[in-house]
Amino acid sequence: MRASFAILVLLAATIANTEVFVTQGTNISVDVSRDGRSTFDLLGGIWILPVDGGDARALRAGLRPARRPRWSPSADTLVYQASGMDGDELWLHDVSGDRSERLGKGRHFDQHPKWHPGGQRIIFSSDRSGNGFDLWEIDIATKLVWRLSDLPGHETHPTWSNDGRNLIYVHEEDGQWSLMLRAYGQPDSILTTSKRRLSVPSWRPDGSLVTYLRDDDDGWSVRMVILSNPALDRPLIDGEDFFVAPIVWLDRQQMLYTADGQIRTRNFNAWTSRDVPFRAAVGKPATYGEAATVARDLPPIEEPTGTIVVRAERLYDGVESAYRRGADIVIEGGRIAAVEDRRDRPGVIVIDLGDVTVIPGFIDAYGGLPDDVDESLGPLLLGLGVTTLVAEHEKVVALDGAWSGKDIPGPRVLAAYSMQDADMHSGLPWLITISGDMSAGIEQRNAVRDWQSQGVAVLADSWQAGLGSGAALLLGAQTMPASPAGKSYQDVQLARGSDAIRLVSGVADVSTPGVDAILATRQASSISMPVTLTRRFGRSPDLSAAAAAIVLGSRPNGLPPGVGMHAELRGLVEAGLTAEQALKAAGVNAAEALGIGVTLGRITTGAAADLLLVDGDPLANIADSLNIIGVVRNGRFFSVSGLIDRAMQARDANTVE
Repeated sequence: MRASFAILVLLAATIANTEVFVTQGTNISVDVSRDGRSTFDLLGGIWILPVDGGDARALRAGLRPARRPRWSPSADTLVYQASGMDGDELWLHDVSGDRSERLGKGRHFDQHPKWHPGGQRIIFSSDRSGNGFDLWEIDIATKLVWRLSDLPGHETHPTWSNDGRNLIYVHEEDGQWSLMLRAYGQPDSILTTSKRRLSVPSWRPDGSLVTYLRDDDDGWSVRMVILSNPALDRPLIDGEDFFVAPIVWLDRQQMLYTADGQIRTRNFNAWTSRDVPFRAAVGKPATYGEAATVARDLPPIEEPTGTIVVRAERLYDGVESAYRRGADIVIEGGRIAAVEDRRDRPGVIVIDLGDVTVIPGFIDAYGGLPDDVDESLGPLLLGLGVTTLVAEHEKVVALDGAWSGKDIPGPRVLAAYSMQDADMHSGLPWLITISGDMSAGIEQRNAVRDWQSQGVAVLADSWQAGLGSGAALLLGAQTMPASPAGKSYQDVQLARGSDAIRLVSGVADVSTPGVDAILATRQASSISMPVTLTRRFGRSPDLSAAAAAIVLGSRPNGLPPGVGMHAELRGLVEAGLTAEQALKAAGVNAAEALGIGVTLGRITTGAAADLLLVDGDPLANIADSLNIIGVVRNGRFFSVSGLIDRAMQARDANTVE
């Protein structure tokens, strides 16, 4: 498959004005309208396809990164799940007018939309009550919303029967999943239950059975519950890389589903399926990823004089997979002069805190600062281990200057701008952000390449904008997913290019373990910024297959700076990364994405002297990365307790002024 794909890209690079076509998708979902048109999601966009396959047509106007489009009964409108920085929302798209609008108001995590057969309402699952996912319904005309369930645990994946009288959904509580039936006029009943995850039920048009997916040891399988008395749970299809998307019934015999990168059709009583071929033109991205961010030097700042030595019982250099024992880190000015075996060093200041682990300082490659930030925040961020922060804020230059000294130390602050605002600022930023669909990305391609040629990393907020523009950074944990079987099909391979594309994480949300422990630290509790933690994922994404491409960025999770970074570290481990891989996401991965890989994120000769002294074993337990007792920033050592005191003194001074 990769060989044929390489030929495709080569042809696109050599034939003028030739489109590149995608014929496989990863984790795509399909639906069919009553007039015989299919719709599916691909590369964050929505595409329309003849039901028998062929050339797909992209809907472009106003689409946000889209998943799971579903036709209205009248076949003129789609509802889809839009992924954004604040979580997933529901949007409507008028197909004939090619325009989109948000469905409802407020900041909620809404997912799994399905139309009521009457065409006036949409049912979905949401955490808007704050007590887990429940079932909700919204009236299209009035936007009135009401709740349909309130069970302990989570209720998800609702779908009405074709006559609109009966409702099927999935209920999960304490690791047990149940397929639930709400028959008209009857209390809810359990059709089947399992210790394995159940998902995406669908009604057969005659109401005689329900299909669903179950996550077994060897992958997902399609099963069915025959609605007899008693109900019978039976296998239907297995042995394929099924995407977690509902089965679509064309009639009581023929089904559509997605698996192995394809849309497939199958008769109910058949033993085999056949592919429904599609061909989606995705522009001309033959140059995608070629203009990688070039190396840059950090601007010079005031450095201390003299030599100090930091003595480590255990040293993680940010690159190797094991600790180095008994090392001395020799620091001259603001740089690491040598990493040597321990020895006597008469006349030199040696910082030896005993049984500690030394690791590189953390880089938050896409962080945030509060609107009313002042200099007192710097020592608190440093006490949480943030030694480099990339942020978009009008005070970036002033804060970077103030925090680079010894009086009110803080992280190095590197400027980020949106592309439309970049010309309003002097100086070269370190990060440019872009948004929009694929067409907008193509329009911005020359500007993106110009920024990258100057050493500026470019971050796109979606596949569409990234694929069109050639940005080397993509926002979002689900931007380049792998299938349930861990496979990446042609769309992901195309977006990844020659492995030059990196993902800015943004995985932490209300379900991330250990956030309360982070907020309870003295450093975090001293940050005077409101904490609003929301749900942004139905379940934690599996990023294990893309671990080497992950760059830590905390801005999407909405938590205060520093707090958000540690939440991301724990969220990345929850998403399948090892503790070492999570540390690299906040270290060498982030540094290389910003073009400063030889200077930051590692402990080696010539690198910046940004170090964290940690009590514990962070390679074994990512939570230990929070146990920071000392920080070296720009060659100066600070105890965490001293940093907190400096922050309080600076805050008091600002209050007096």
